Amino acid sequence: MRDTRLDPLPSEMRRRREQAASELETGIDWLDGCPPAVGAEVMVALEQLTNMPRRVLDMADKRLGELNSSVWVCAERLRGDGADDERLDALAAVVNAFVWLAEHDEEWEDSGYGNRPDLAPEYGVNTFIEVVNDRLLHARVDWLFEDGRFQERGNFVLHSEVLRPATILLADDPAFARASSAFQSALTKLSKGETEVALTEGATALQEFFRALGVEGNSLSNQLDSAASQKVISGADRSLMKPLIDWVNADRSNRGNAHYHRAGEVSKADAWLMMHVVGAVMVRLSNREPRDIVAAREKREAENAAGRDSEAANAAASQPEPWVPTGLALGEDTPF
Repeated sequence: MRDTRLDPLPSEMRRRREQAASELETGIDWLDGCPPAVGAEVMVALEQLTNMPRRVLDMADKRLGELNSSVWVCAERLRGDGADDERLDALAAVVNAFVWLAEHDEEWEDSGYGNRPDLAPEYGVNTFIEVVNDRLLHARVDWLFEDGRFQERGNFVLHSEVLRPATILLADDPAFARASSAFQSALTKLSKGETEVALTEGATALQEFFRALGVEGNSLSNQLDSAASQKVISGADRSLMKPLIDWVNADRSNRGNAHYHRAGEVSKADAWLMMHVVGAVMVRLSNREPRDIVAAREKREAENAAGRDSEAANAAASQPEPWVPTGLALGEDTPF
């Protein structure tokens, strides 16, 4: 039976559903730091899933070069001290230490009591990594532990130049709501290791993107031909995109889960390639530069924040002055 001690609580599952609904409107904002809430949950997992948390924290502090005899610096950061980027380093150090000790730690610990046996080290490493990745994903932190190391989700350059602009492009235009939903679902499935589903959802996102442009067809290849005949794209664009679209269409048909499930046949690298190709095609069809897409979103967010600050300032200025007795200046003593 799987370990259910650290499964999300009902309130957390509700929050995740609300988050998913909200992101259909606003898109996904990936974070490059670790929020305090994630750090706190990782500490709970650490204390639950090994009987040697001190050894993990000792090794993690040594990795950071933070040796303090009175506290574990990594523990303090995970519980909320410091900035989010410092907490991300602490989390990575703890995860790496946990994984290494799970494989190499064979030193029993004296129980301290003559009538009790010594303790053999125990590390629930698989559950620990599952909890860490789950919390990072649902906080939309752009990092995870995968293939034996702590790393960014996909390639950073492709993320910043393809995936992020694509998610913003889709989220900022209601016409692309269905494409946005499929693309975000693909990213979530991929991050959870459901690579076959990610392939199918990624291809669906591109189909829905074409449909939003008024291009119908029974397959992506048909849609590409229709897009050229309808002058949605040029003949040169069709020649450029056809090999990519044919690959996406074939990969989805052969290895996705649209018709049958082939668990384990699709690697993370395959699925990431699908997402990068689909995202790049959509951004290319938008005729906008990736940096312009991101900059437009950031400008709107800055303008909205400035507007909220201005409204708050105007509201404060419109409040009546506190009552002051006639003949007295504000701050002077009253005659009684």
